[in-house]
Amino acid sequence: MMNEADALSARRSADGTLAFSSKLSSTIMVIASISALAACATQSNGSPASMTSPTSRGQQANSAPDKGAFDGLKACDLLEPITSEKGFGPAAPETYQSDNGCRANKPRYGTATTYLVENAGISDLKSDGGQSTETSVAGKKAVEIAGGGGKGNCLIGISVTESSRATVSVTLSSGTNEQSCADAKAIAEQIAPKLPQGN
Repeated sequence: MMNEADALSARRSADGTLAFSSKLSSTIMVIASISALAACATQSNGSPASMTSPTSRGQQANSAPDKGAFDGLKACDLLEPITSEKGFGPAAPETYQSDNGCRANKPRYGTATTYLVENAGISDLKSDGGQSTETSVAGKKAVEIAGGGGKGNCLIGISVTESSRATVSVTLSSGTNEQSCADAKAIAEQIAPKLPQGN
């Protein structure tokens, strides 16, 4: 039989084991919490770091991000050099057809605009009461819409892919649809070779 001293010693030993077990559990919880925080670490730019394997990181590094049909090309970079040579004022961004448009004005002449449209091809263009004609610009499929925006207006839509296009529009202060189409086509002929290869 166990005497009182042995019982007390056994109880202390059991309490010590429980205390040790409790401390071990706490330590494991702290380590698990630190590991979880490390998984949600942030990169130096403040965005969450992804916890991907070295293999998937290598695959990500080899694939370039999708920049769309125009690969970062800006409408004003295309229009400004052409219109500045023709005496237009500075070209400025515009967002009527897409978020990648540009407009330049010339006193007593009118306006010229260019748009790069990622999500709609030339088949999506509406004539809006104008006369629509299939054509080509620098070897690319195109459509010409004369008078769609009123007298002295012409829009040239240039196909980049089935679902993307560039447009050039000229609206004259006074003049004919024929004149605006000739001017729009002259600008389009300079822009088209700088567009991504599609159609």
